[in-house]
Amino acid sequence: MTTINQQHPVHIPNTIVSGDDISPRHAPLLEVGPLAWVKKNLFNTLSDTILTFVVIAIVISVVVSFVTWTVGQANWYTINFNLRLLMLGRFEPEAEWRITLVVLMTAFTIGIALAAWARIGRGLALFIVGLIALTFIVPMVIYTALPLPNYYASAGQVRIGGDNGQLPQPQMAFTGRAGETVTVRFADQYADTDASLAQVNSFADAATNAALNLAGNRLTTEAQINDLKKLLAGDTLTDRQRTRAEFDLKALKDSDPIVDSLKLNQQPVKVSILQGTTMEPLPDGEITLTDSQSLLTVTLPADGWYILQKEIDDPDSAAILETHGIYPILQRNITRGAEDEGPAIGSIAQYVRMTDLYTTEAELPLRENGRTLPFIVVTSNQYRGMTPFSDYLRLYVAPFLNQINSFLLIVCVVAAIGYFIGRMLDWFLSPELHPHQLSSRTAVWLLGVVPILSFVAIWGFTNDGVRQFLILLFTLAWLFAAYLAGTQFAQSRNVLALSTLVVVAVVGIIFRGQNLVYGLLSNALNTLEANPNLILVIVVALTILVGIIAALIGRTRGQNTSSLAFMVGLIVCAVIIVICVFGASRLPPLLADAVPLTDTRRWGGVLLTMLLTIVGIIGSLPLGILLALGRRSKLPVLSTACTIYIELVRGIPFITVLFMATLLIPLINPSLASFPSAFRAMIATVLFTAAYIAEVVRGGLQAIPTGQDEAAKALGLGGIQVTLFITLPQALRLVIPPMMGSFIGMFKDTSLVAIVGLLDLTGMAQNVVSQTEFLGLRRETFMFISIFYFVFSYFIAAISRRIEATGAGQALRTQI
Repeated sequence: MTTINQQHPVHIPNTIVSGDDISPRHAPLLEVGPLAWVKKNLFNTLSDTILTFVVIAIVISVVVSFVTWTVGQANWYTINFNLRLLMLGRFEPEAEWRITLVVLMTAFTIGIALAAWARIGRGLALFIVGLIALTFIVPMVIYTALPLPNYYASAGQVRIGGDNGQLPQPQMAFTGRAGETVTVRFADQYADTDASLAQVNSFADAATNAALNLAGNRLTTEAQINDLKKLLAGDTLTDRQRTRAEFDLKALKDSDPIVDSLKLNQQPVKVSILQGTTMEPLPDGEITLTDSQSLLTVTLPADGWYILQKEIDDPDSAAILETHGIYPILQRNITRGAEDEGPAIGSIAQYVRMTDLYTTEAELPLRENGRTLPFIVVTSNQYRGMTPFSDYLRLYVAPFLNQINSFLLIVCVVAAIGYFIGRMLDWFLSPELHPHQLSSRTAVWLLGVVPILSFVAIWGFTNDGVRQFLILLFTLAWLFAAYLAGTQFAQSRNVLALSTLVVVAVVGIIFRGQNLVYGLLSNALNTLEANPNLILVIVVALTILVGIIAALIGRTRGQNTSSLAFMVGLIVCAVIIVICVFGASRLPPLLADAVPLTDTRRWGGVLLTMLLTIVGIIGSLPLGILLALGRRSKLPVLSTACTIYIELVRGIPFITVLFMATLLIPLINPSLASFPSAFRAMIATVLFTAAYIAEVVRGGLQAIPTGQDEAAKALGLGGIQVTLFITLPQALRLVIPPMMGSFIGMFKDTSLVAIVGLLDLTGMAQNVVSQTEFLGLRRETFMFISIFYFVFSYFIAAISRRIEATGAGQALRTQI
């Protein structure tokens, strides 16, 4: 504070500050912002700068090479054609609807889980909608704007490539649809010079491929001769080098241009399009091509087989024809059963057009001698040369999107419905203090029930299996109803709700419940098999006892449950109980016929990989926790047994465990030889992964400060209570990252089951590339499955990060 002397006043002149004279000052570009980060981290020193440019050059080179290979060289027909095989293996086509049902149930559960534990922002929702829309719009645009590439067929009587070369086929069968147009003309753009002939890039037959290879080899030889002549014309070579160059020059023989030696497109060609059934030319289906203006255009009258016939009178001439509407075909044999579900009627040949998967089962046309005509098979009529981007979009991208867009749309719609229902449950039924209580509980129940229902739906039912499933469903519904009654009793002390539920359950068991439980108990209590009344008494007593326990649990935890939620849940449980009780005699044969058992040997692809992963996660987590607690136990026998198991399993490779489960166990006990191999692999996965989860959980338990254990015991909690409510929840939160890492490793290790004969995704990929039509396409196939493994692993890691963001690790941080 300034004090002014009154005796000697100081004159302070007036100061006027104009805002117009002050220009805004910006922070230096190289001190803050992205440029500052780049300067600090990438170009801080000379060595950093050099290393940065080297890494950028490597990344650009790798990206350019990968994109060039993906677009210009890769053959993605192996994915488009075998997509179902890679996804489901050889799963029965008539039971494929079960897989669809399982995926939709999973999508619905994910939607409710997102409503409970996450939020879908407007931006993300618009992005998902736009992405799904693109999967429909992009194929439409591609099909409208980009035509299919041409097919180049050779004609003539001369072998292209010498005596062991390729002889053009005079007749080639192809498939077509009604209304499609086929055009044929001279490919004069490739018949001028060898340089143009070597640039053929489209579908072509073997003889055309031989011609373009000859042209390419001749151009290479000609270039080598010119280089050697230039080298010999100089004076830079030593005598030895000159002698070597002269020897190489003599070894190289320059030949006449291929287009001249074959008289390419210099003689007329008679072209006909014949009907496959009658071998007669179609109307306007014959023409003699004489020059580049000659054009044959034919509209196909019906679906089926047609024949392209080519004739040249000059035995020393050849021609390359450009056709549109004729494309390679892949033949596959399937076994189909009779319509009355009787025995198989034999192997049926299907012919699939590679460009659009058009399939026909019509028989191949026959020659006059009764032998089948050659057809444009994909093995000898593949795409030749570098693929331009337009052909890449038309041949690979659009067909792939067309196979997945409808399925993706349905899955996203079902997930959105689940998300909307979850939000509605919270808005109308959840209490204000816990706004996401009902959606969270619903999501937890679905996450527990959906895997069981999914496995049952995929595997199928027998009559006994349906009865056991009804027992399980009845038990779950009864326990949940008792839990709901307990929550309501905690608030209103309405004894009528609980007593009425008990009476209804007992009456249901007395009327028809013995049909559900008699078979189960008679196996365990053989001495009581002749006394069903005593079994009924035991059933009623156990049901009431367990129901009362569930009600007491609900009473202690249900202070915030609304009456409306109680009524809705009670009605649902009552409906399930009534269906189980009164359908016990009718549902088993009905479900067993509608959802019969599937052959586990036909499980494969992504289906088997996901089953192994989900069963491994669900089974190994509780077993690993028990092993970790057992190893920390003070009982020497229990601790030693758990330690031996953990160390023994962790010291054995996973493939060894798989071999033991697949090969050795049937040798030890022959009765297990009929046990499905897929189930053996699942058990081996659970037992192996549980040992690693046990060590992860044990590390989390050791990270909990001992003071918490002592404080809990000082409050009067027992050892089990301390573990269940104090230490174990915190330990599990602490070890979320390593636990998810173990699950990701297990997911990738499931590929090892291919070694023991199971066709998971990796095994099915091996099976695909062993087919004659897809030999040499390992890179494309394994690139696709690598992308799948990466996407799913990243999805699991993202879930892990999301769980951590909700507060995992707080116990550790609070101690720092």
